[in-house]
Amino acid sequence: MADLQALQAFAAAHGFQLTHPLTHHQVVTLAEYWLPEVRFHPDERFHPISLAERIDMVEGQFQEFPPAEQPQWRVRKLVRTEDDTGRIRLFDPPVLTVSDGAVTWPDPETGIERTDGAVRVLNDGTPTHEAFGDPLVDGETVFSQGVSAPRAREFFGARRTAAGQVVGSPGDPLLPRAMDSEGHRSITIMATYKNLIDLLRYELLVQDAPDYPPDGLRGGFDIAQHLLNAGRTPLTAGVKRQVLLDLVAAYEAGDVSAETPGLPPDWSLNRKVWDVITRYAFLEYDFFYAFNDWERYQVALWDNQHEGDSEGCCLVFDRGLINVGAAADDDDQLRRAVPHYLITCVHEELHDSDLIATIPTPVPPPDDPQRLPRQDLPLIVYAAGGSHATYLTPGTHDVVDFSDMWATAEDLGGTILLPVHLLPVLVVLAMIECFQDTHDFTSDDGIRTGPAAAVDGHPAGIATDLVVLPMSVDNHIYQPQNADLLRLRAFPGKWGANDGPRNRSGPLEAKSGRYFRKLLQHL
Repeated sequence: MADLQALQAFAAAHGFQLTHPLTHHQVVTLAEYWLPEVRFHPDERFHPISLAERIDMVEGQFQEFPPAEQPQWRVRKLVRTEDDTGRIRLFDPPVLTVSDGAVTWPDPETGIERTDGAVRVLNDGTPTHEAFGDPLVDGETVFSQGVSAPRAREFFGARRTAAGQVVGSPGDPLLPRAMDSEGHRSITIMATYKNLIDLLRYELLVQDAPDYPPDGLRGGFDIAQHLLNAGRTPLTAGVKRQVLLDLVAAYEAGDVSAETPGLPPDWSLNRKVWDVITRYAFLEYDFFYAFNDWERYQVALWDNQHEGDSEGCCLVFDRGLINVGAAADDDDQLRRAVPHYLITCVHEELHDSDLIATIPTPVPPPDDPQRLPRQDLPLIVYAAGGSHATYLTPGTHDVVDFSDMWATAEDLGGTILLPVHLLPVLVVLAMIECFQDTHDFTSDDGIRTGPAAAVDGHPAGIATDLVVLPMSVDNHIYQPQNADLLRLRAFPGKWGANDGPRNRSGPLEAKSGRYFRKLLQHL
């Protein structure tokens, strides 16, 4: 159930913060300065928006329809009646629904009595933003404007290029639909800074709390299997967690010896993984799309279309460099902490298509020793047309390489486990791939967003609305003043309903674990 008060109470009781010693202001400074430039395909119909716009753009557009046109855009749902039978109702989009069990109802089209699953519409009579905090919200809750690609295009999709064309082309890309408060087109990017040691501690605490309510901010970072080298002595998950919590507490108290007295002699700490956990911090940028229409570009095995598409990239920083700037309370010194790596996000992690690039540290010229590094270090991420997967270069990219998938499973030492019943399927898919390639397409010729230096004055430049999630001790998302943001970002359900057999609709998942595994694989 969505229990925001329980999430807030848990955070208060355990001293939530992921950015120590950075304040929220310092995180904003860092996130704004290192914001990558993002370039889109010229024919891209959907661009990143905020979670609030996912709601507001539908409600606003629906109200602009003439009354005679509104019925065709309403969402058809089977709901339970007072006598425990079912009937079809039409709701104004968007809808937030939970399962309401099976009901028997007479199908008005056939006259046949049927038994089907009904839903409860949580925003029926309740403002949609508030409905996300309903106690019934869980991981199976679904938010939808009505699923289909035509509906998504009507509510979110780009309609025209700058020259008034309906199809984007190099130099004349389709324009984003979202507008800022001043009526200018905008693209929203979410940023989150996380010390890996702080994130590890909090995830362990959450795992140890049996009554922790659903929380879309959590998950994807279970690294106990990486940190501890198993021996023959059996250990429960609770003992492992306590050993790691004690280790984190000792480190935070200044003990860097990494001693683990709670482990049996035949168990040991993986020092390489521990070094990564204590050394690095992630600055994650999330791109949230209302709809993915990859089927416009592909007719191959892996193509799909779906609501609620979340992609992104990650900058990996050395905490030591960051903390020096934070301690000095000097924004320019903080900006001089150049990230070590840039990691992209390409479809499923199992495909092993995520990319990691080392970022060189620029040397300031002798005549300008105070020159800031970003002036000599452009960071560009390319979003593939339709699929929104992120890459480091423009052009055509092969999406699936089965040899890489097998190599990844071996390199990660079983992190990605392939059930025996899936092996024949993968063999068949590998044979299919030999005859049918699946590609992503990226380009320099479309809309671009990012830092002002990259977009100001550019004919295809669109301003970025950067939303930095508060994760610091002085200002964090679980504090009551951030309840509106918490309702949406902590939503554990699906940001879209099914749209065909290849649907990928799902929650807005934290990608920290995925970036962490890619970093381990690289080091």
